[in-house]
Amino acid sequence: MITDETVHQCRLQTIRDVIRYAMTQFKTNHIFCGHGCADPYEEAYFLVLRTLKLDFEDLDRFWDARLSNAELKLLLERIERRAVDKIPTPYLLKEAWLTEHPFYCDERVIIPRSFIAELLKDELAPWVTDVEGVSSVLDLCTGSGCLGILAAEAFPNAHVDCVDISKDALDVARINVEHYGMADRIELIQSDLFNALEGKSYDLIISNPPYVTTAAMQSLPE
Repeated sequence: MITDETVHQCRLQTIRDVIRYAMTQFKTNHIFCGHGCADPYEEAYFLVLRTLKLDFEDLDRFWDARLSNAELKLLLERIERRAVDKIPTPYLLKEAWLTEHPFYCDERVIIPRSFIAELLKDELAPWVTDVEGVSSVLDLCTGSGCLGILAAEAFPNAHVDCVDISKDALDVARINVEHYGMADRIELIQSDLFNALEGKSYDLIISNPPYVTTAAMQSLPE
């Protein structure tokens, strides 16, 4: 547990110090980097900068900036929860990124990771040849709604249905839809796959569903 006394005695002072410390803690505790970060440095960089509400390009300017006691305490708490309790960084930050887009994320949804996001940057070329002609999109198993939002950006004339069996997931998706100002173009629908979509058809269907079997879940890193 991180106390005020711990912070007072701590010799960490700058962002550089804390990122170095976080890397050591992550390596010592053998965290698994599988939620959007490639290695302990990238994970530490992400956790520290976004805890401080800094943009990624701000690091060069603030690398040696001194931290307040309150900032340092919060960072040490999150580093401990990541390293020791193995809480994924996106859940600690309540934030995950796909392409250049931040999305709200908490334990009600699977942390978004999808190569479909990269494909949507190119409007799904070469499979979609008429971007303006796409008028309806289904994002099946939407989770946090991130792919549906990216699809709405990629296809400006499309109405997007974001579908999930989980009401909790749709509540998270609603936060992201409202953040990106997409409420007039994206409809959130609770459905077990296509069950509640009778009579609907779509120009495009995308899906990144949960695909890990129960047996495989037992062998995943903590």
